[in-house]
Amino acid sequence: MNDTALKRIMESPQLPTLPAVAVRVLELTSRRDVELGEIAKAVEHDPAIATRVLKTVNSSFYGLTRRVGSIRQALAYLGLETVKGLVLGFSLARAFKGDDEVVFDFAEYWRRSIFAASAARSLASIVRLGDPDETFLAALIQDVGMIALWKHFDDRYLQVYDLAAGSHDGLAGFEQRHFEVDHAQIGAAMLEGWKFPSHIVDVVLMHHLGTEVAAQDEDMRRIVLLGNLVAESLGPDSDRAQKALQQYEELASIWFDLRRGTAFAALTSITEHAGELARMFDIESSSCPDVDSILEEADRLRRANRIATPATEIDENIDGLTGLPDRTAFQKDLLDVFESESEASILLVGIDGMRELNRSGGPGTGDAALIKVAEAVTRTCREAVGESAKVFRFVGAELAVVMRGESANRVQMLAERIRATIRLAPLADDRIGLTKLGASQGIARRMAATDTPDELLRAAMMATSEARRNGGDAIFAWGEGEAAAIAA
Repeated sequence: MNDTALKRIMESPQLPTLPAVAVRVLELTSRRDVELGEIAKAVEHDPAIATRVLKTVNSSFYGLTRRVGSIRQALAYLGLETVKGLVLGFSLARAFKGDDEVVFDFAEYWRRSIFAASAARSLASIVRLGDPDETFLAALIQDVGMIALWKHFDDRYLQVYDLAAGSHDGLAGFEQRHFEVDHAQIGAAMLEGWKFPSHIVDVVLMHHLGTEVAAQDEDMRRIVLLGNLVAESLGPDSDRAQKALQQYEELASIWFDLRRGTAFAALTSITEHAGELARMFDIESSSCPDVDSILEEADRLRRANRIATPATEIDENIDGLTGLPDRTAFQKDLLDVFESESEASILLVGIDGMRELNRSGGPGTGDAALIKVAEAVTRTCREAVGESAKVFRFVGAELAVVMRGESANRVQMLAERIRATIRLAPLADDRIGLTKLGASQGIARRMAATDTPDELLRAAMMATSEARRNGGDAIFAWGEGEAAAIAA
């Protein structure tokens, strides 16, 4: 990110502004001693917003058994975060709405935002992590920086937007190349200026960074990322929609242990709620996606893939960047461990500072770091424990090592050797010079016959997250319901 470019845009007179009622509500809710009456009074100063809040609160979206007649009652029944989220959502919809003369695609912007927000709220409720209404708000406002970039650069931004050819994930990269800043960074700066809670600002900042980084509230960020995949899977591009649907299914399972049936069943209610929200927000929406048809196509593709010839199966399970077996191969190996009732451990190795590497040297630098670490981990495993360890490309900047029949001490010894090897093998890159690498490692050991592959993997992921939270370049092991430091 170029700080000068960010500052120039943030000082632009064209920057969108937040309505007074939203500013006042944010100010009040940042106070610990605020009274509900003060918030109710602030909302009621804007009759249009207050009316929409009450209309939404009394809709089937919230399913209250009795009618709410005032903002104060809404606060009492649904809580502060719910009402705050609605006020800010309606304020943003009013502030960032197009007219007949603009050429920015507000219809697609709000379609994506509404579907992502509806999905995020539903998924947060299903997995019971965090506040569903805060998660809804984070998903709704995550792309506000796009409007700021368009306001500042006008047609130039629309040209860059067209270069992405409908790929929202690819858009941030084009923005960085042309403007040295992307809409996630701009949006986070705007929200920080508006005094949004820091964990929501953090989620907006990191919503295009993938799994190589962890946010203050990583659960919220991952739910928002799933919401984005739902929005993509319900979009107009069939091929892109099916790829997003597959990613949604895989990540929902890995991150939150959501089974395919549960993850897909949520899509129908998400679609219904999104349509209702669009009406409440007074946003024109296209025809409702046919979820049944989308899922039928997913099943057809799944069956077609199963009929694929065995000759291509090996190639399909190899990661193109590192040459390691990929996540699918890892999941198969993990299932085989449990089916054979073998003693086993998982060691996850996540490269630290990947965001800084990509920011300093570009995406190619991060890829070079991942390749170098993959080679180091593979070599160390082979030298230390031979064939009892297999190395896989997991997700993002993480590798997975499955060890069979080794003691806890041997697994820890291997992790420490991997840590030392990575430290002693700096990355030589033409763009940023010689760079020392580090990795956060998480260990989980199969402790009982009742453990499942998902439980074991989740334990390793939580240990890795704890290693990152403790500054990185550390090793944590999961046991007895918590992560303990092995080396930090």
